[in-house]
Amino acid sequence: MSIGTFAVDGGDTVFGALRAYGDNPSAFLAMNEGKEYFTVAGRHGVIPYRDTGSHLRQSAGVIASHDGQEPLLRAFTEFAAQRRRKVVATRLRRPEAELFSRCGFTVNQAGSSYSVYLPEFRLGAPRLADLRLAVSRAWLAGLQAAEAADEDSAAGPGEEADGRRVFTGRIGDEVVATVTYLPVFGTRPGWLHHTAHRAPGAPRGALEAVGLEAVRVFAAEEAQWLHLGFTPFAELGAQYELATASVLAARLLRLAAERGEWRHATAGRLAHQRIWDPHLVQPGYLAWQGRAAAGALGELLRLAKSP
Repeated sequence: MSIGTFAVDGGDTVFGALRAYGDNPSAFLAMNEGKEYFTVAGRHGVIPYRDTGSHLRQSAGVIASHDGQEPLLRAFTEFAAQRRRKVVATRLRRPEAELFSRCGFTVNQAGSSYSVYLPEFRLGAPRLADLRLAVSRAWLAGLQAAEAADEDSAAGPGEEADGRRVFTGRIGDEVVATVTYLPVFGTRPGWLHHTAHRAPGAPRGALEAVGLEAVRVFAAEEAQWLHLGFTPFAELGAQYELATASVLAARLLRLAAERGEWRHATAGRLAHQRIWDPHLVQPGYLAWQGRAAAGALGELLRLAKSP
């Protein structure tokens, strides 16, 4: 078996695999977060990862055809062992969690992800009253929302070229809110809410007003889904656990969700997701090798602090 790993400028090889096999809504984000990509000669597919010194940190699972995922993941764990590293993976959906479980990983539910089906989104729906109120406050304050031109975007150089889209809210000439979205391929194609920034002093509802403009644009383009992202510690339930779950890790995760400081760190994110009355709520998983859960939980805490 010939294996290879290459740096972030892998170009068409990486994004070709993403378009062909990237079914996880966070797959594009994982490509951006990864510093290196793992491949096996003769096999289609890629695993983006980052070497943290003790772990190979992976996100959103294996980007490969269904029958190619398990061989690629097993090769990746062998590669990690050769480098004296353990693999830890976050933002896994149920099918990816089951894959990691089959390959010998400990797997626990670590949160939930939320998605809106755009063809059925109606702002006038009774359950969207809080969203309407938030948006109306921003409008009354004079906020104007639109997709940003390249020169107005808060994204870094070249980011629009990789598919990222940026929407802003302005009051006069001042940008007071910015939301970025990443493309999603696979069985639920559309856009992933990536980052959001609200300037100090911006009116309440500014981010919701910008998000509503993005929904209007995406729906006009006949996009299918708006994925609001994965929230650590959200809606944990014993019914979602796999047979390879750690009982101790499950207790620690629920303790953090109920009492820990991370409950406050993720509360705002969860409130923003729920205000959109998502059509689909899915459990998200954390996977790691071996018994020691400390390193894996550390990765989840890091994720909880990220935008």
